[in-house]
Amino acid sequence: MSAEIKTECPKCEWEPDGYAHWGCTCGHSWNTFDTKAKCPACGIQWQDTHCPGCGQSSKHELWYTSQDKQQEPVAIDHPWLRKRKQIIENKLVAYGIKNSRISYLPYLEFSEEDFQTPYEVGCRILILWAVSYVAGNLHEKDIVESWLKTTVLWDKVSEHEKKLFEGEISQRTLIDFSWRVEAGIVLSWVVNLIEDLPGLDSQMSDDDLDELMAKLPINENPDFFLSTLVFRDKEEIFIENITNEMITSYLRNLMLSDKKEPLSINPTISFERHYALNWVRKFDEISEWDETDTST
Repeated sequence: MSAEIKTECPKCEWEPDGYAHWGCTCGHSWNTFDTKAKCPACGIQWQDTHCPGCGQSSKHELWYTSQDKQQEPVAIDHPWLRKRKQIIENKLVAYGIKNSRISYLPYLEFSEEDFQTPYEVGCRILILWAVSYVAGNLHEKDIVESWLKTTVLWDKVSEHEKKLFEGEISQRTLIDFSWRVEAGIVLSWVVNLIEDLPGLDSQMSDDDLDELMAKLPINENPDFFLSTLVFRDKEEIFIENITNEMITSYLRNLMLSDKKEPLSINPTISFERHYALNWVRKFDEISEWDETDTST
C-alpha cells in the first residue's frame, strides 16, 4: 500500500489551497498542483514553484512528501508561540477558514512596548465616534467640529478626517467614514469599555451600542475619561489583530481568484478591526492613523 502524499512548501509548510496563485509567462493563471507545474495553456514545464506563504521558491518536486515521513519539528524557543498559533488557527476555522496556517512562528512574537498608550487609544475612539456620526448626520458637522476644537482632540484628527468637516466629499467616502464606528468598537474593547467583541458576522446591537456610548464623554471635557483608561491583556489584543490580518489576506486571495466561499464574516468589520489594531501596535513602526499599513 503506497503512502499518502502530502503537498506543502518545503521551506515554510504552507499548503496549497486550490486557488490559482501561479501565472505563466504566456499570461495564463492556474493552480500549478493540478498539472504538476505544467502550464495547461502553452505547455511550459516549470521546474521551480513560488510559495504564496513565505514568498520563496523551491524545486517543484520538493513540494511532495510522504505523509508518514518523519517531519522535523519547526525550530522554536518559546512554546507560547505554538499556543498563539493554535488559538488563531482555531478562530479562523470557526469562521469557516479551514486551510490557512501560520508557518513562520517568529511572526507571532510582539513587543508590548510598541503599543500606543491608552490615552491615545481613548482620543482615537472619540474621534472615530465623531467622524462616523457626522458621516450620517452632515447637518450636525459644525456642532461636532466645535466640540472637537474645544478639547485636545482636534489636533489628533487626521488630515483625511478633517476633510469631512471642511466641505463636500464623495458618497463612497461618507460610507467609509460611517464604517469607522467598527474601528471605534474594537478600540473600546482594547481599553475595556466593552467586555466582549461581537462576532465578525454581525454589528453591535443597538442596546449594546447605547450602553457603550453612555460611557463616552460626548460633548464634554474628555480629560478625566482619557486619564482612567487601561489596556486589557495585550496577548488578547495581539491575537485579535493577527486573526483579522489573516482574514484580510484570505479574503483578498478569494477576490483575486474570483471565488466565493460561505464564510461567517463581514469583510468590512474584519478590515476595520485589522486597521485599528495595526494602529494600536504601531505595525511596521507607523503611528499615524492615516498611514496605518494593512498589507499582508
